[in-house]
Amino acid sequence: MGKIMRVNLSELKFKVEEMPTEYQGLGGRGLSSNIIGREVPPKADPLGPENKLIFSAGILAGTATPNTGRLSVGAKSPLTNGIKEANAGGSVAQKLARLGFQAVIIEGCAKELTMLKVDQSGATFSPASSLKGVGNYELIERMKKEHGNKISIISIGPAGEMKLKAASVTVTTPDFHIRVAARGGLGAVMGSKNLKAVIIDDTGCHPVEAKDKAKFKEAVAALSKAILADPLGPGMRDIGTPVLVMMINSFGCFPTKNYSLGQFEGAEKVSGEYMIELMKKRPNAQPSHRCMEGCIISCSNVYTDEKGKVIVSGIEYETIGLMGSNCMIDDLDTIAHMNRVCNDVGVDTMDIGGAIAVAMEAGQLAWGDGKAALSLVKEIGKTDRGIMIGNGCRYTGEKLGVKRIPHVKGQCLSAYDPRGLKGVGVTYATSPMGADHTAGLVLPNPGNPSYNPGAPTGQGGPSQFMQSFMAAADTLGLCMMAGMPLLDPVPQSTLISCVSAFIGESLNEDYLVNLGTPVLKAERKFNNAAGFTEKDDRLPKFFVEEKLPPSGNIFDVPEEEIDSVNKF
Repeated sequence: MGKIMRVNLSELKFKVEEMPTEYQGLGGRGLSSNIIGREVPPKADPLGPENKLIFSAGILAGTATPNTGRLSVGAKSPLTNGIKEANAGGSVAQKLARLGFQAVIIEGCAKELTMLKVDQSGATFSPASSLKGVGNYELIERMKKEHGNKISIISIGPAGEMKLKAASVTVTTPDFHIRVAARGGLGAVMGSKNLKAVIIDDTGCHPVEAKDKAKFKEAVAALSKAILADPLGPGMRDIGTPVLVMMINSFGCFPTKNYSLGQFEGAEKVSGEYMIELMKKRPNAQPSHRCMEGCIISCSNVYTDEKGKVIVSGIEYETIGLMGSNCMIDDLDTIAHMNRVCNDVGVDTMDIGGAIAVAMEAGQLAWGDGKAALSLVKEIGKTDRGIMIGNGCRYTGEKLGVKRIPHVKGQCLSAYDPRGLKGVGVTYATSPMGADHTAGLVLPNPGNPSYNPGAPTGQGGPSQFMQSFMAAADTLGLCMMAGMPLLDPVPQSTLISCVSAFIGESLNEDYLVNLGTPVLKAERKFNNAAGFTEKDDRLPKFFVEEKLPPSGNIFDVPEEEIDSVNKF
């Protein structure tokens, strides 16, 4: 188990601690949520000095276990006003683990914009005034020139500096593309601490080794085989997450025109299949790309323009859904350029996409006007309209007087309409994280043919299971795309075997449940103390009252079943 580094920005000092007893056996989301629960006052100002920002590597980070390089970023959220964890791929978590750190806790506030560097010698601080207002892409290039290409970078863009509520935290991949811990406004927390960037340099460090090397090697092979056996695997490898566009559209659950429709006429033009055909004609495009070392799925991509210049890496399903169909925009290039601007300024494409659709509903711009939408995104942080949009979907809707605002606990829904995928709706409603695509998606599964995603009952149990499972996966540092193939007990056992061999302890078949459920309890406890009640565990009324074309579905899961999810 790695150590903890505490960084006091107010004093520009750091100290290294052994893992406290109360945090033993944790990493990733489990560790960050427990630190917040114990060390941050629930009613603290999210942008005030009492809040803490945690960067945490998963339990399996830095090992040969496939797809376990996710970095958890935790804090009290300025967007939801509750506990928050957002995670991203990239190379940061693995480097932290090789440096021997399970987490870096950021406390206090620097007097001026500051950069932190963490390496074998500890932590060093340097002024970052020259980086004020600099976007993430330029910052990365500057850091590479200054520190070499063996580093990893955590950074915020201008939106984080301005403390906009939809501000994100970006991390770099091994080849210096951007990945984003997007949700919950955690970039604003980083900005509130006057921390512009963190450089992670693991030069001279050794690989993270398992306690039982022979059993670990055997378990890793079995786990890799189980992940690669997923029926959806070839689609993910060849197309990436945009493979979901036509699938979810066919279910009638693809958010369209601010969640007023379940199918998009232009779905084929923004589909993963179309994207791949487009990329085949473009120089330097990569339909398959790994965002972290040890990834065996390669579901990311590198999207280029007609001349071969990189626009963004990579376009994901959620971005296509919220910035595409939800805004009636059917042009992938426009969506890609909007995505790039969001990455550069440092904001969540989902909450921004939701905000743009709400603005369209308010008549601020026309439905499907991609040019106007891109122009609006470019205004983030620069104009009153841009500041409004940069504060996210709920803020924008309330500012413009829109009644149909698709959010839970202040966070925009991800790209699955809950009237047809009702287990997803229960997760949206009850997750401590707000409406979040990584908190526990309940999707139709060939392994569970009896599950009916459109039934009004029988949704609470699957949501509770998925929320616990994803909390465990986030604690391990396991990518969601590798976690979904492990939903059945047999493939789960291979994951448990990896952990067992790594830590050198025998673990029973209930390990994942026993890992994930206490994390949810800790998060729920924090939110309750912050003032949340069961009334906050509800979807907006329009999902309950408005029928979703073409199916005619409404979200009609009984409130008693919704509330049962958090009665562990």
